[in-house]
Amino acid sequence: MQRTHRQRRDRDWLPAAVRRAGWVTSGAVWGGAGVAIGGAVVAAPAMLLLWKALALGGIGVAVVGERAGRVAFRRQLARLTRGEVQLADLASRDEGTLVCVRGRIDAPATLHGVLHDTPGVYRRLRFRSGGLWIHEAAVDFVLEDDGGHRILVQAGGARWLVPPRELIDYPSAKLDHDDLPRAVRELARDAGPTIEAAERVLEPGAAVQIVGYKTVAPDVDGDVVDYRSPPQRATLRSGAALPLVITRVEDLE
Repeated sequence: MQRTHRQRRDRDWLPAAVRRAGWVTSGAVWGGAGVAIGGAVVAAPAMLLLWKALALGGIGVAVVGERAGRVAFRRQLARLTRGEVQLADLASRDEGTLVCVRGRIDAPATLHGVLHDTPGVYRRLRFRSGGLWIHEAAVDFVLEDDGGHRILVQAGGARWLVPPRELIDYPSAKLDHDDLPRAVRELARDAGPTIEAAERVLEPGAAVQIVGYKTVAPDVDGDVVDYRSPPQRATLRSGAALPLVITRVEDLE
């Protein structure tokens, strides 16, 4: 998975009700946030499932920057959730069920960071060239819990929620090589000899919380369903209503 877009479009994937709640909560009056959230659920009961997952997935981190706002936002949404699904129980969930899980990343294959060559399963690069841009790339990976239970995670369409990081000057040549899309290389050249940038890489071993839709995928070490089908393993993927949402556990605190 690779995508490059202007920073102002970075949250276009959020449901409209979540973006509206973010605008309301950007002020100091949190009572209004509760009304906005409650109104969204009453007006659109079908959003209840989405709110449930968004609460668990840490959407408050993306919508609200300050700590107090994040805590208040999550408290409102926590009323709509009953907790997380254990990895061992995911296989029993119906196809297409929206769930939230936690575990540590295991990476059969990795990509590398652009600025520091750090190996990982997801990189998120923010840079300035005639405006602010976001470049993201990800590969499929495995999620494992402390009990050794493992599921697959399909990175297509995924979003990684991260706190903002200050931009620092780097040589533009770091963003001008064949491993990056042409659009990023051209933007780096347009920036001049140096470019303001910041990057985060989601490395193997990181503890994460993931919201996604349950499915299954072939896996030689997975469960055998019947003699006509290949072994399968429970898997999380993006869906039409919500992408796969990844948050580091440390960023949820």
